[in-house]
Amino acid sequence: MTRRWITLASLASLLLVACDGDPSPLDAGVDAGAPDAGPPPDAGFDPTEICDTLGLPSTPFDAAATGAAWEEVAGDFTVQTLDGPWTLSEHWSGCESYVFINWSASDYGRGLWASSPDELFTVGPRNVHYFFGAYDTEESITQMRAEEMRAVIQDGFDFQGLSAEDRAYWEDHIHYIGAPIQQAEGSVGELVRGSPIILAAFAITRQQRFDPVGSLMTIGGGGFTPLVSMARFAAPYYDYMQALDARIAADTDATVVPIADAEVTTERVFDRTVTLPAASAMAAFDSLEVDVQVTCLLTPDACSEWDRNAYVYVCTDETCAEQRELVHWITPYSRPGRRRWLIDATPLLGLLRDGGARTFRLVFGPTWEEPTERTVSVSLRLASRGAADRAIGAELAFTGGEFNDTYNAGQAPFQFTPPAGTTRVELVTILSGHGQTMGDNCAEWCNHVHTFTVNGAGDHVVEFAGQAGTRNGCADLASDGVPPGQWGNWSPLRAGWCPGLPVPAERMDITADVDLSAQNELTYRGSFMGAEPRGGNISLSAYVVYYQ
Repeated sequence: MTRRWITLASLASLLLVACDGDPSPLDAGVDAGAPDAGPPPDAGFDPTEICDTLGLPSTPFDAAATGAAWEEVAGDFTVQTLDGPWTLSEHWSGCESYVFINWSASDYGRGLWASSPDELFTVGPRNVHYFFGAYDTEESITQMRAEEMRAVIQDGFDFQGLSAEDRAYWEDHIHYIGAPIQQAEGSVGELVRGSPIILAAFAITRQQRFDPVGSLMTIGGGGFTPLVSMARFAAPYYDYMQALDARIAADTDATVVPIADAEVTTERVFDRTVTLPAASAMAAFDSLEVDVQVTCLLTPDACSEWDRNAYVYVCTDETCAEQRELVHWITPYSRPGRRRWLIDATPLLGLLRDGGARTFRLVFGPTWEEPTERTVSVSLRLASRGAADRAIGAELAFTGGEFNDTYNAGQAPFQFTPPAGTTRVELVTILSGHGQTMGDNCAEWCNHVHTFTVNGAGDHVVEFAGQAGTRNGCADLASDGVPPGQWGNWSPLRAGWCPGLPVPAERMDITADVDLSAQNELTYRGSFMGAEPRGGNISLSAYVVYYQ
């Protein structure tokens, strides 16, 4: 069989997928009756055995669930496949995701069908079932499309030289729906029939919740391309969410201080005052994590149309005229659904040691951006984890700004004297590059170097060599919390960041270069290709942190 490859489609066609001019398949006259139940499943079949094989925990199926909308716990469903009826409750393993990819009469839907699916099974995760459906109103046409996709995938098995074992595995995990997807019995049919737009992709996660999956586009060749193999990034993200939720639920030793508790808001920037434990209790903590959870509605701009800088700051005064950055993350491009990150801010515990009433500023993007509704939960998680020492103080040494030929002139040397009792000193940086200058796409898509020097001798360097521009470098981090399916150029890696991921705090032990009993000097210089910066913008908070 001839191999088939990718067809280009514009981003506009993706956004207008429900308005392509073909008759809508969601007419009220479509027969959504229950399909033939088929033969009963093999009584000896145990779908949870795969969890043992893959070394993953299994969660039981919620038979009482009736959800048929985003983020709801999905009710049971049955689809008619080319191999007979397939029912979720009969195949639920508790460690797998279920991803649906649907043909539709649009450039985007046709493009998905014309692209190569091979990477789903050659490099994608194994704990996932893929369902290929279609929005045709006639069952004969739907069955033809299902058979077409099965032939392409079977050809891929041959082309990639899959072993008999791997082939059998994927033949059990890839399903071809022979009846119109809107006729599916149960929650899947309800979801599709109730949607105001054609759902080119959606999923049921390991937590048995509906997720919209988002865009299956990738950038290349001068534009955006629908690529069915981009669906392989969905399941790792669901694995991440399941593991993170389970970890937080099991962590009963942490003291949780809510800053925003499931607030529904359209505000981009807002302040909240909370009461921390007393200073005597704060002194015992050696761990600080910030739990950020945001749920976005299924809207065209879904929280943020672009990848925006987002922060949690602690204010240094009652009016928040001055603040200190605790954590920094980048919002995803227009990705509906739920995202959550647990961001380590342990080095900055020293900023909170006094306890009591403190004001925090939450930033979810620029104030001028179009307001969109979201549900926001942000909390501090304070704990004693048995660390060898504790952060007792932190001083802000440097911040970023316009990364041009005057950048370094504004970075005056920082003088510091460790407080009495200090046994260790760290340099902690939260740093990312943004902006795209003509010719080199700096500072988002280039390697820039940041050199911190202690007392004129010890150099400590942060750089992004080999990172910026790496194809799918961000998509490959879906298992670390990057929400896949973003509606933009989300998949390549940037200079120190990804859309939909926290910017990590770099921690460098500088104790050997510091005089613990006297004044020290820290200097900083940013450079590009060994010379002065040429453009872009740097987001930076560089702290000197003291431990005891």
